[in-house]
Amino acid sequence: MEELIKLDNISFSYDNKNILLQNVNFNIYRSDFIGLVGVNGSGKSTLLKLITGVIKPTSGSIICNKKIKFGYVNQTTSLEEGAFPATVYEIVSLGICKKPFRFINKEDKNKIEQVLELFGLSKLKDKSINSLSGGQMQKVKIAKVLLSNPDLIILDEPTTGIDTISQEVLLELIRHLHAMKKTILFVSHNVKELEGCTRVVEISDNGIVEVNK
Repeated sequence: MEELIKLDNISFSYDNKNILLQNVNFNIYRSDFIGLVGVNGSGKSTLLKLITGVIKPTSGSIICNKKIKFGYVNQTTSLEEGAFPATVYEIVSLGICKKPFRFINKEDKNKIEQVLELFGLSKLKDKSINSLSGGQMQKVKIAKVLLSNPDLIILDEPTTGIDTISQEVLLELIRHLHAMKKTILFVSHNVKELEGCTRVVEISDNGIVEVNK
């Protein structure tokens, strides 16, 4: 399998005293569907920041096979773009256009329409994002990320704060993305959500261990 990212003996502490992660060895391969679990404060968020290069390890090395393009979806049901008046279509299109309200050519329009259909958002495309439920908002955010065609999609507890039915719809959609050969790192506090993952790992005692599903 093609290796995208290799964490080699990584350790991290913010003040060189309180160690959050110690001697972590972790590989991500193309088309992986990795579930990451751990209790609050175990270092999940720190690990994500290390993988995406937001912070640097105190020791050890992070090796990428090329310049990795990340797509990140956090656990909040709000949009980073803020509460400006925009439609579902306009927000999803930012996955391609980067700048709001830019001219969209026919090819890009077709891609946007296909993703809206895939995520069950076609009938909502003209709706204001401010009118959406939490589950619908998460689908919009993941659809936008998918359009940007990242090498690795990171989902940081995406089911937090949404109702049970919406959670199931979202989980099924995530499994479908993996069936499309997308590489996914899915962070959850609930190992039961990670059904379908090719690997499930847990941050425990500052390190990472494989979990038997």
